[in-house]
Amino acid sequence: MRPVPTRPESAWRMVRGRGAGFAALLCALLAASLVAAGDDNYPTGDPVIPPGEEELIGTMLGKGTALDHCALISGGVEYTTIKATYRCLGGEVRLELANLRNARASATQTGQFAITVKSGSPPPGFRHALAALVRSQEDKFEWSWPESAAQDENADEGAAE
Repeated sequence: MRPVPTRPESAWRMVRGRGAGFAALLCALLAASLVAAGDDNYPTGDPVIPPGEEELIGTMLGKGTALDHCALISGGVEYTTIKATYRCLGGEVRLELANLRNARASATQTGQFAITVKSGSPPPGFRHALAALVRSQEDKFEWSWPESAAQDENADEGAAE
């Protein structure tokens, strides 16, 4: 014979306790699958622009050439993005080039970059001309992934010991 709970709420506590245990188990399994999905073969963190790419970036931005009625007047790298300012017939245009991973819907996309107009109004063919120039050079560019680079360095140090 099965014992009968003396209070009706004790059965409810038993069912509720099992439900909470089941929910905790599901959360643990989900967390384990997320950790497993963080495979070392897939880079983590935001991609950064490695040092020493200034000349290539200048070429990609059209340094020293007229680009559909616009001329590059300044440019620079800010860790994860490339900032560029052009003097165009209608005024200054400021752009940002970032990794596709951080692309906005309004960005012009190339194989590796998302080009976003930050301010100003570029001439009608400017975005297309800039995207074509970036595409012509981007195969020489490689993003750096800081977390995976740190893991690689740790692995190299362990192998050297």
